[in-house]
Amino acid sequence: MVIPEKYEHVERWAFGDTEQQAGELARLVLTGVKTATCANLDGEGIPRPGDIFVVVGGKNEPVCAIELTSVNISSFDQVDEAHALAEGEGDRTLAYWRNEHQRFFAEYDLFSPDMTLILMHFKVTEKF
Repeated sequence: MVIPEKYEHVERWAFGDTEQQAGELARLVLTGVKTATCANLDGEGIPRPGDIFVVVGGKNEPVCAIELTSVNISSFDQVDEAHALAEGEGDRTLAYWRNEHQRFFAEYDLFSPDMTLILMHFKVTEKF
């Protein structure tokens, strides 16, 4: 897959923690169901609205460019239903979001109910 030159050096994001999940979540981004994501707060810094990223699918193939539209900080236990819905995963409920994200963060020994998350909303700016 050839992507426009302007995206060649843009950071690439794969959503999820398996090849299959990355492919499924990339499809949700392309169809407009998934318009948000989150990450644990670490030493990497906090992205800002306007930042651009390239989303890759399960085989690490670039599928689209996204632009962050909002960035907020929240503890895990304060994430609300609106954010869970925007993440677009599973049945899109807060209960599903909490179970899946607790599992994900626990795999990396990062989970605690009061862990700090970066909540990011985005829009697709270009499909490849």
